[in-house]
Amino acid sequence: MKKKLLLLPLVSLLFSCGGSSNGYKPSRDYGDSKDYALFMLNYPRITIDSASGLEERVENLLYFREEITVNELITKPEVDPTREGYEFQGWFKEQSCDNEWDFQNDKPESSVFLYAKWGNSQDEEFVEPDYVYPERIITDMNYKVTGILNKSLEDGEVKLTAGAINRLKKHKEDVSFAVNYERKADVNLTVATFDSETNMIHLEVSSGETFDIKVNDITATLSIANENSGFETKAKNYEAKGEDIENYHIALAGSSSMENWSTSNEDMAPIVSFNHGIGGTTVEQWTNKLFERLVLPYSPKAVVYYVGVNNIINAGQKGPETATKLEALFDKTHEYLPETKIFYVLINKLPGYPHLQEEFDIANNAAIDYAKEHDYLTCIDAGVGLLKPNGEPHYGYFCTDGLHMSKFGYIIWGATVKKAVIDWLTE
Repeated sequence: MKKKLLLLPLVSLLFSCGGSSNGYKPSRDYGDSKDYALFMLNYPRITIDSASGLEERVENLLYFREEITVNELITKPEVDPTREGYEFQGWFKEQSCDNEWDFQNDKPESSVFLYAKWGNSQDEEFVEPDYVYPERIITDMNYKVTGILNKSLEDGEVKLTAGAINRLKKHKEDVSFAVNYERKADVNLTVATFDSETNMIHLEVSSGETFDIKVNDITATLSIANENSGFETKAKNYEAKGEDIENYHIALAGSSSMENWSTSNEDMAPIVSFNHGIGGTTVEQWTNKLFERLVLPYSPKAVVYYVGVNNIINAGQKGPETATKLEALFDKTHEYLPETKIFYVLINKLPGYPHLQEEFDIANNAAIDYAKEHDYLTCIDAGVGLLKPNGEPHYGYFCTDGLHMSKFGYIIWGATVKKAVIDWLTE
């Protein structure tokens, strides 16, 4: 009998765990009279909202199902499961993992559940390192203001978006965090205030110089309302709530796979991140409008993009055109944020769009080639964990539209994104 590894969500109302040493005896839910050994990944319980609007409590993912014969030995799966940050410690009879199944001696009396036990593979919990802004020390002048929130000055003025201005207003007594500068080693900024009535930033430095900078709001020129009013509403909501975002965290940006990652803050922890994804957006909308509004004002130390899929699916663009636009986004991000690391999550292999896979591959491969030539970009193949052993996408990790990931897909996809960021932080 050919063995197949399965990764499917199972609702806990169908399956529960008993205290018997032989494990829970499940009823036959597969429409036949056969008996099975069901090997469960045994992840923490998750609460989700079903399509009907009812809450479902989901405890497990099915890793492997094998037909068995009662009172005969069970064969252990050939490949042990893996889980980011944990070490697999064997198959157990109860979900609480009290008694390990003995594959040399234990024989099932009927169908049986076996549960994976996990131990933490890290000796110490990861602690996100502090970010140190790379200052430029100069000798030809005492202090030079090069920009405000990553926008260059033009004749003593700076053009900022609503999100940037909201940050200045919230911290008007001390906006030193917003100042981009070069200085002599012994010269420091002593006063940095913002007057929201006059829209003026006032700076004083220890060497005696003062600077007064006019702030102009250019949000209207970057509006996306004419392209999609829903996009504009979401952008404004992010800007209104972004005043408390501190500098040098991780920005998550892009289309629906980012926006729908509702547990991103928890999944990325202890890394501090903020998610400004907007479903349906294209690469050029981020390059031309949304980058400057939703990424730039927050001075992220890294930005993680997942975008491009809508260029191909919705806008009908081919892979090469999408690739060119991705490169323009990478170029602009690096131009405005030269110290920021850029991550690009490759477009997932989607079960609902096999006819477009060639275009996805072209765009992905172009991003990979770009990363080879530019060390500030790293590509993340988070979708590889959502594939079956035969390389096809597993519907268990996607919604019924064949495009968007399910809660279970995000467990694997999000963990891969987090690992890539941690690997960079610990280099």
